[in-house]
Amino acid sequence: MNRAPILLAIAALLGVFFLFVRTSQLEDELKKARSVAPAPAPAPAPAPAPGTGTPKVETAHYMGRIQNYTHKLWFAGQAGNLELAKFYRHEMKEEMEDIANAGIVDDGVHVSDNMKVYGIRAIDVLKDQLAADGLKDFPDRFGALILTCNSCHAVSGHPELRMQVPTSDRFNEQIFSPAP
Repeated sequence: MNRAPILLAIAALLGVFFLFVRTSQLEDELKKARSVAPAPAPAPAPAPAPGTGTPKVETAHYMGRIQNYTHKLWFAGQAGNLELAKFYRHEMKEEMEDIANAGIVDDGVHVSDNMKVYGIRAIDVLKDQLAADGLKDFPDRFGALILTCNSCHAVSGHPELRMQVPTSDRFNEQIFSPAP
């Protein structure tokens, strides 16, 4: 009897359980941080668009760039290109920092705080993993990053925003494999 599917299912369930526990811990930390410390002072607002009079940081623009970099990170990792994977991880971090430092509160949801708790922590863990082990277990680590994104979306009031591991390469003009 082949036990591999059973063991794989058990491992997957354990992984989901640990991610659920970690997500709960992060949510508790976020609640505790909000109740103990005052909210961080918002970053200076961008200049108003001509004729509008109201500056606005549009989170979706940053998230779109993060999604592009996430996609490219996946294909760099799949191609075994550690340096390119590190590059795209860094680009993701820069976009996440912009959101984290903008003091964004949207419909009572502290988007900037959530980015600090979920996004930046997850991307920093990935940085440490890439530095320590290279691309070892990359698909699993990338999957954990995607689950963290989805957890943040759910906590931020947007459970409809569900990400997944890319299934096709829409950046087919880019070579992801390491240079010869």
